[in-house]
Amino acid sequence: MKLWKRFVLFIFIVFAYLLIKEFLVLFQAAKSVHPAAAYTLVAVLLILTGYFILVPLVSIIRLPKTYGPTRNPDQIQTIIEKRIKRFQKNPYLSRQGFDFNSITPDRAGYDRAIEALQPAVKKLHKRYVTQVFYTTAIAQNGFLDAVFILVLSVNLIRDLFVLYHGRVSGRDLAVIGRLVFQSMLIGGSEGVEYAMDEVFSKLFSGSMKGIPFASKVLGSLADGFVNAALMTRTALITQSYCEMVFIESDRALYPAYKTVTSATRILISDLVDRIGDEVRSMARRKAGEAVLVTVNPVGYIISKAMNRMADGSETLSPQQREWMRETSDVAYNPFGFLAGKVRGLFRKDRETLDLF
Repeated sequence: MKLWKRFVLFIFIVFAYLLIKEFLVLFQAAKSVHPAAAYTLVAVLLILTGYFILVPLVSIIRLPKTYGPTRNPDQIQTIIEKRIKRFQKNPYLSRQGFDFNSITPDRAGYDRAIEALQPAVKKLHKRYVTQVFYTTAIAQNGFLDAVFILVLSVNLIRDLFVLYHGRVSGRDLAVIGRLVFQSMLIGGSEGVEYAMDEVFSKLFSGSMKGIPFASKVLGSLADGFVNAALMTRTALITQSYCEMVFIESDRALYPAYKTVTSATRILISDLVDRIGDEVRSMARRKAGEAVLVTVNPVGYIISKAMNRMADGSETLSPQQREWMRETSDVAYNPFGFLAGKVRGLFRKDRETLDLF
């Protein structure tokens, strides 16, 4: 067991190294523009991250403690009665006009109260999982992915606790926090590539052939899906803490891999369907490049000019040349550029995947 823990620790150390590397890449890209831009970027990230993390954390801590699941079968009825009593003060159920007088203080009455909360729970899951999917699919840096995962996870957990009108104990909160930290390291390291072939290659099949940057798009979407799955897992575990009254061990709180992936596909299905429609539409027209030039003529002209500057100017440093070329790609085709960066990170980190 100790050997296994050491192996897991080693894996997360590798992920942490990759995350730090992604931050340095982002910092160097900003510094190549101007030294002040790099430090401004760091200041903005610290301010925004602090605000969107510290404020929700304070809100979580200020919430009343609820009664977590027990391992003692004799305490099940006591936990149910305490939770039903807490639900009577639940703002969401009160706004929905839930009739607490019609339920009995037993498992059947408790299940009715939990069922009344499910529409709001599903909305929260869909909202945050979808946000993680498209933000990390667009983001071009593993460090930014980690920031998105951390910020959105903390806010999701807060909103779930507010919905259930109570947070878990300090010990259980630390367990959930560790899960968020692990998700942040995994998602930020860009260390999972299998989802590309498993999900999106099959989803779009031959419809991607008419698009010049098809593999880049798939890589970007796969990265977003992996991060969305990590968010789904956090949401389901937090929900289990709030709803389950009896567990034989902590394993009962953790959903199976198939449950997580299936739930993730359902939560982001609307957005993925729209992406698929656009992909198939572009493939039918067989004019991916022409469409880009038509809808973005200014970006096309600027990108060509910047490429000439990068190739012909002797006053630019290698870092500035690289930044110029990347900026031209953003101007010409922002989505293709973002997806391409994700694919490049997958290639760089392929050795990390072999550890699994």
